Amino acid sequence: MQDMPPMDQTSIIPSTMRAWVRMQRGPTCTSLKLVSDYPTPDIPTASSSDILIRVSHVPLQFSSEFTMKTLPMLPFANQYVPELELSGEVVAAGDLSPVELRTPGSQVVAFQNIPSAILKGQGVLAEYVRLPSSQVALIDSAVDMASASGISASGSVALKMARTAGVREGHRVLVNGASGSAGSVLVQLCKLRGAYVVGIASGGNESIVRDLGVDEFIDYRQHNQLPRYLAKNYGDKPFDAVLDCVGTQVLFVNSPAYLKSEGAFVNIGMFEGILASTRNILLNCYLPTWLGGVPRRYITFSTPPACEATIYIARLVEEGKLRIPVDSIYRMEDALQAYERISTKRARGKVVVKVYEHSNVSNSQE
Repeated sequence: MQDMPPMDQTSIIPSTMRAWVRMQRGPTCTSLKLVSDYPTPDIPTASSSDILIRVSHVPLQFSSEFTMKTLPMLPFANQYVPELELSGEVVAAGDLSPVELRTPGSQVVAFQNIPSAILKGQGVLAEYVRLPSSQVALIDSAVDMASASGISASGSVALKMARTAGVREGHRVLVNGASGSAGSVLVQLCKLRGAYVVGIASGGNESIVRDLGVDEFIDYRQHNQLPRYLAKNYGDKPFDAVLDCVGTQVLFVNSPAYLKSEGAFVNIGMFEGILASTRNILLNCYLPTWLGGVPRRYITFSTPPACEATIYIARLVEEGKLRIPVDSIYRMEDALQAYERISTKRARGKVVVKVYEHSNVSNSQE
């Protein structure tokens, strides 16, 4: 029997859809509302390179709560939809999009760019999204869609950290926040590059972090003076890089005791708050050593999702060389509970909202 051509899904696209919309400034529990009459994006035209995607899963960002509380309601973002990345399936594609992304039903991962998501509120916590093909990557149908949804953001951050630090075979690397969404990917990338990895997390996450492949585990709760512990145990075998996914200033201040003089301290976290973290970053980057600056190279950056990184991480996931840990999965209507979960800072991997279940997706993680 001949294979049937892909069904034209554009004929069943509703004019409106469900989406979580920010109604006012404040915490997610009071600012977000699930609406059912949000306009569905238009089908891409022949002259477009956009992709219309039916959203499967959306992982929540820890920074979303901060955005909801601090960003004022802007006139050009009065229907603000949150979140950055997703997994889903192609519904329709413009004729200028890559050939591999044009087949309806193809599974993909995708992301919204920061200006559109944060400033304009054109996020992805909705049933359908339309995105430029440069922000979409094809994935194998065998990949779990909940796990795949977290590839773009966490993968981009972790990959840039590893590349920036120049992690390679034979290096000794310290990863702070090894159980988090970025840290869990970072541990695996460093191991794939042949590094010896020491991971820091809470004791409750030890089994998870060890399962990711760390060579040594440190429970930060067992050491009130963590830098002193690191100096004592690693001073004679200092690290080539310290990769901080949390943003712990004391870790950098004391780093000369356990980080090689030519090593790099790479930080992407703001655990101590935006004001304190901004002050610390300025001091760490620009205060000269003769005025008390730390004599170690400090690097920090903002890492929006990137298509090249997304494709790279997706291939590692498909090959079984890397996995994106998932803490929990919530139904679309229970997204506020998902935000509560991520706000506890106890999530062991991605907190994911299931928007739509693809026929190939298993329920085993719920």
